[in-house]
Formats: sequence, C-alpha cells, structure tokens
Amino acid sequence: MNWLNRFMLANWSHILDALLLLLALLCGMQMGESRVQKAWDAEKQKIALAQARQEQHVADVRQSQTQISQEISNEYAKRSKLLADRQPDSRAGGVCNVPATGGRNLPAVPETPARTAPARSDPLLASSGYAGEVSCEQLSRDAAQTTLMLVEVQRWYQRQLAAEP
Repeated sequence: MNWLNRFMLANWSHILDALLLLLALLCGMQMGESRVQKAWDAEKQKIALAQARQEQHVADVRQSQTQISQEISNEYAKRSKLLADRQPDSRAGGVCNVPATGGRNLPAVPETPARTAPARSDPLLASSGYAGEVSCEQLSRDAAQTTLMLVEVQRWYQRQLAAEP
C-alpha cells in the first residue's frame, strides 16, 4: 500500500480533476435528461390536447350532421304527409291541390285508349306491375313524391356543406 499512497500524494491534483470532471459529466447528463424529459412530456401533452380537440370536433360534426338529418327527415315527413293529403303548403309555393281538369286549357287524358293495340306475333309476358295499369293520377303522385325527395336531399347536402368548417 505504500506505493498507492505515494502515487495518490504525487498525483492528487490529477485525481481531483478527474473526479470533478466525472461529477460535471454526471450533473450534465442529469440536467440534459431532465430537459429532454420535460420536452417529451410537453410534446405528449400537446399531442393529447390536439387529439382531444379533434375528437371534440368529430363529435360536434356528427351531432350537427345528425341534427341536420333529423330536421330534413322531419321536414320531408311533414311535406310528404301534406302531399299525400293534397293540402297546400304555404312555404313550398307550388305544392297545391289542383284538379286534373281545373283551370287548364288542355283536354283531359282518357284513362284507357280509344282502341287497343294489335296483338303482336311474339307477345311479351306482362308482369304484375304492368305500366299500362298505372293511372295518370298515380304517376302525378309519384312524380311529386320523387320531386319532394330530390328537393329534401339537395337541402340536406347543402346544409351538410354549410356545417363543415
């Protein structure tokens, strides 16, 4: 041990310098690690906040779309009922109960043709929903119902577009 004591006494300044450098290295590593950890935690919080905002936005858009769809559906049901009852709708400005011959200069179309068409040599089988059996009144109701559906779909689409940011 004698040689160890002599070595320590002869080189005590170098050993102390090495210990101080080691201590500075450890402190620097600790401080750097804590800064990196703080930055990492801040980034995680930022991402979590952005994700929460996005989820809230998605929920708001879904709620808005559901509300718009429900309003349009209710309006469609109301107008469809008015159309089925053939009562005037004051807001629509065009859905009214006009008789087929009332006030028009056009002659009434007969339900059946005056004569039948000649038989074909290769007759087609008529399905149960043969178009000749549908009356003009039914076609008029179907056209009005289809128009109402189209108008409501257009309104729904426009409101969905307006609701998006």
